[in-house]
Amino acid sequence: MRKLVCTAVILLLGTFAFAIELPLFQKSARMLEDAQFAFDSGEYGKALLIAEEAKLLRHTEAKNALDTLNEALRPQEVQDAGDDVTAIITVLQARDVYDVVELIEYMRNLHGGMYFEHSVSEMVNHLEDKKIFPEASHLLAKIYEFEGEYELSLSHYTDAWNNADVLDIPESKFDILYDMANLSYNFNDYENCEKALMLIISHDSYYTNNGFTNALVNSIQRGYSADKVFNLYRSDCYRSIPAFYKLTELYVEQGRHQEAFKMSLFGTLTSFTRMNFFLENRVTEFHYGSLEEFFTIAVDNYELAEWSMEQGFWRCFYRLADLGSQLYPENLDFAQELFVVIGQTAPENYWRQLAIGKL
Repeated sequence: MRKLVCTAVILLLGTFAFAIELPLFQKSARMLEDAQFAFDSGEYGKALLIAEEAKLLRHTEAKNALDTLNEALRPQEVQDAGDDVTAIITVLQARDVYDVVELIEYMRNLHGGMYFEHSVSEMVNHLEDKKIFPEASHLLAKIYEFEGEYELSLSHYTDAWNNADVLDIPESKFDILYDMANLSYNFNDYENCEKALMLIISHDSYYTNNGFTNALVNSIQRGYSADKVFNLYRSDCYRSIPAFYKLTELYVEQGRHQEAFKMSLFGTLTSFTRMNFFLENRVTEFHYGSLEEFFTIAVDNYELAEWSMEQGFWRCFYRLADLGSQLYPENLDFAQELFVVIGQTAPENYWRQLAIGKL
């Protein structure tokens, strides 16, 4: 891999000399697609070279566009027009600077006028930001991870996350964090694993709502039954589910049982909310009656049963019951209800038998 990196650097020492081409950034995006295809095909050296080249090309595309725009904005006549996009376009048209007019119109049409708040300065800032290509850093991180280069991989994941604001698809920042967490866990770096997972759930409006969180946890301390808890509360930030599951297991391994219980509670509740939404929209006249009835119907649905097993729901559900029985002996009925439900409805015999053994 070290030799491969050196080869990549040598091949990429040349500089690009591209004029502005619209649609902007399409070439670098296609190049990254080629790198991803090479990676998926097991051609890791090729993927590395193309991904590095895509980063350089993206920088050059943005720099060329930025230099051209700044040059067009430099004359006093243009500066006197202020910062409003429409006013700037009028002056540029009068000066026959149509290539820059096309660039401005392209950016405005691509993102919408309000994206830049009708400000040419915001367009300049946007092009400056676009010199960075976090999607390429993300792929490079995965390549180095596959090669066992932990530090290099973590460095590229960190770079991708630090520049997540520039991502074409904002939600893909969570993919970066999940990949970073898996990398750290696989290399026994549990601190960075926890940090990445906590960053994911820090964007969960239910988890970060202290009123909601306290009410949910305190309901068990106050003696609420499992049926009542799952009837009262919902949490539909579904992207958080794997993070809650993984944090549950991480905290169990570290003996941090109170934190593990909280994560298992949120993981189970969010998964339950997703399954409940699915049934409400797929099963005629479905309504939540009891927890046991709910999961009997849920696991009878092939799609939900498969999803629950693939996601690791039943492990998390069992953790909730087991930790609840240890931490809240004053409300043993809560845990016992869960053990009964798992023992009677879990599609995996392993969890059914474990739960039955607790009854």
